[in-house]
Amino acid sequence: MKLKNSTNLHSLLGNVVYAGFSMVLFIMLARFTDKELYGRWVIFITALGLLDMLRIGLAGTGAIRYISTSVGTDRDMTVGTAYHLNILTTVAITILFVPAWLLLSPHAADNYYLPVLLFYPLCAFASLPHIQAANYSQGIMDFRRVMIIRALVGFFNLAFMGIYIYLADETLTGLILMYSLSDVTVSVVAMLMRWDGWKFLKYFNRSIMKDLLRFGKFSSAISISSSLLRSSDTFIISLSAAMGAPAVAIYTIPMKLVEMIEIPLRSFAATAFPKLSTGFHEKSDRFVKDFNTYLSYSVLMLIPVILLLPFLSEWVLLFFGGNQYIDALDTQKNILLIITFYILTLPFDRFIGVALMAINKPELNFYKLLIMLVLNISFDLIAVFVFQSLELVAMATILFTITGIVTGWRMLVKHTEIRIKNTLEDLSTNIDGLKTKYSSRLFKRY
Repeated sequence: MKLKNSTNLHSLLGNVVYAGFSMVLFIMLARFTDKELYGRWVIFITALGLLDMLRIGLAGTGAIRYISTSVGTDRDMTVGTAYHLNILTTVAITILFVPAWLLLSPHAADNYYLPVLLFYPLCAFASLPHIQAANYSQGIMDFRRVMIIRALVGFFNLAFMGIYIYLADETLTGLILMYSLSDVTVSVVAMLMRWDGWKFLKYFNRSIMKDLLRFGKFSSAISISSSLLRSSDTFIISLSAAMGAPAVAIYTIPMKLVEMIEIPLRSFAATAFPKLSTGFHEKSDRFVKDFNTYLSYSVLMLIPVILLLPFLSEWVLLFFGGNQYIDALDTQKNILLIITFYILTLPFDRFIGVALMAINKPELNFYKLLIMLVLNISFDLIAVFVFQSLELVAMATILFTITGIVTGWRMLVKHTEIRIKNTLEDLSTNIDGLKTKYSSRLFKRY
């Protein structure tokens, strides 16, 4: 796997540019809004991400897989049918959420999650075309287009919300409206460029819809479970009267580093999924080779981060949060040190999940994630409501990830030719190759 390969490079650049804009926005929100408002925004955007995983899992992941393994009219019908499914899913959520808001708002006006019921339908329709465009582009492996879409999303999020924070007295409603407006702007661009595949809406196929729903029922469960693994910490902390939104804000800042580190992993996983799907579909040895290559290079990429993180933790945290979090700096440093080990396990968990989806075993990936989720929620409840400890919440992350890796690896061994011995040998070979490569350059220089 070479980074200069266009698919890998475009996927990485798209995520890096998006993350760059998101990081500036994150720092701006953390520094220029109070802990209560920032915590409420984190709770809203976390819930938004969880619900988006339902849509992407149901109408996106299966579409990417089927688009990558089909051609001609079959591909057109898959794109059009997936678009129909995406629209129907968004309409169904709207029909459910708006009456629920009308029913609950008189009785829970200050509830953290009431804005989700009111504004999620708006956010969902605003982002639908550009999400569809990204799914379609990933399916045809046009990662240059995915890169442009993600860059536009990041840029307009920062532009609209940044101007709002600078010019107005910010409120949660104002932040949400600016966020939605930025999504609308990108969606209009995607539709004008015909990247979302709206011209294929006429190619609806009932049989393909059934296939997407069959794959999607597990895929959406997987997406939700995966999102809950990342967001259950936020939800459970927010339910504690003793901790609440300010504690969410404190916990989010060190965990933001994990999101940064996941940028290249998400990029490699995005390019790996269609390749692994094609390799397994064609019953070639490419499947095992690509899996081992993506996994080993991802692990190697994270080793410098693991070595440097303990020495840079205080500087990083102060840079992100500013002086208003100085009273929580020791807690944040402890969290950051705890998740250092978790970072090293990320590639194993990520690519095991991708491989299970690529071999058309979404149900196995769901079972793996369900075990991890139950373990995490159980540990989080004890950490928050018994010990009121954010450090113990971070410890739960390590526990459920190791459990998921062991469970998922056993599933892969049973259904593929992947073996731990061969994977470790490839990892060792790649490490030796890098040592030789850079040692020879060093000797040539001196």
